[in-house]
Amino acid sequence: MMRLRHSFICAAALASLALAGCSGSNLVPNTTSAGSSDSKGGGQPIPSFTQFTDIPMPSNSSLDMDRSIIFGASDAWHGRLVINAGGTPAQMYDFYEREMPNFGWSKVTVVRADISVMVYDRESRVATIKLQGGSFAGSTVDITVSPKG
Repeated sequence: MMRLRHSFICAAALASLALAGCSGSNLVPNTTSAGSSDSKGGGQPIPSFTQFTDIPMPSNSSLDMDRSIIFGASDAWHGRLVINAGGTPAQMYDFYEREMPNFGWSKVTVVRADISVMVYDRESRVATIKLQGGSFAGSTVDITVSPKG
């Protein structure tokens, strides 16, 4: 009986966490229309990363919604962002090395190779950035942000 109760509590906690990650419109990047502000302008939807105010986002990039998962919002989010960037992995490495300190992140360690890994910390969070070449062109930027400890 006690084991059944414990299993039920664990299942309820996991369901609550999963639902918390799906609630709220600020968990998914907003889309705006390029070009004209009216809906008849024919502009293509482009991702807006404005809710991620603590991580630099390269221009000419898009969020891979199928591979990204975000919990929380503003400067308190945790999770994984997968970005398809137009620049080469070397350009993305230079971009993040230059821009992360401007967003308050301190470098912990980096490995520059075919698949580069950069680790930064800020207050109570750690960001791990993995950079690799894209399938066809550009690069894939995989950013995981988690609590310290």
